[in-house]
Amino acid sequence: MKAVVFHDVGDIRLDDVPEPVIQEPGDAIVRITVSAICGTDLHFVRGTFSNMEKGTILGHEAVGVVEAIGSEVRNLSVGDRVVIPSTIACGYCSYCRSGHYSQCDNANPNGPAAGTAFYGGPKATGPFDGLQAEKARVPFAAINLIKLPDTVSDDQAILLSDIFPTAYFGADLANIQPGHTVVVFGCGPVGQFAIASAK
Repeated sequence: MKAVVFHDVGDIRLDDVPEPVIQEPGDAIVRITVSAICGTDLHFVRGTFSNMEKGTILGHEAVGVVEAIGSEVRNLSVGDRVVIPSTIACGYCSYCRSGHYSQCDNANPNGPAAGTAFYGGPKATGPFDGLQAEKARVPFAAINLIKLPDTVSDDQAILLSDIFPTAYFGADLANIQPGHTVVVFGCGPVGQFAIASAK
């Protein structure tokens, strides 16, 4: 399959790579229908974020169709359309149970002190192959894949993977109330969604 692969700072290639396979009973394989480039990916390309491993598939924003599921995945079926959240969570640790999925104690194989696990990142984040590929392995699929209704298009759903929740979280932290004045510095895509979230 084709994938966007990190080789070195400034050296990103579209390569032929092996297709992902089920490695754990909680895994799923998703055929990617839409993927996006995040500003975070640009840090890897430019070298402003260290410890990227050669051969890592980039990307952590995607929508797709479930092609295979592990034996422990009971809430999904082959053929389901799904959005893939950018961070990886186990769904059962104390942080996940309280809704703080990016603080998951179990998803990162480097241990809880290593920080958030996400797709296509540096060594400390897993590393898990990313989502700028024809297919991707999703660990803990029961919690890390969200079914999409037919009324939501792929182009709409991709915004829910990372960029819109990032902006919404910022607006939510600001505790915006009716009548407040809000200023957003930097009106790129995340800034635009922060404005929409503030409204």
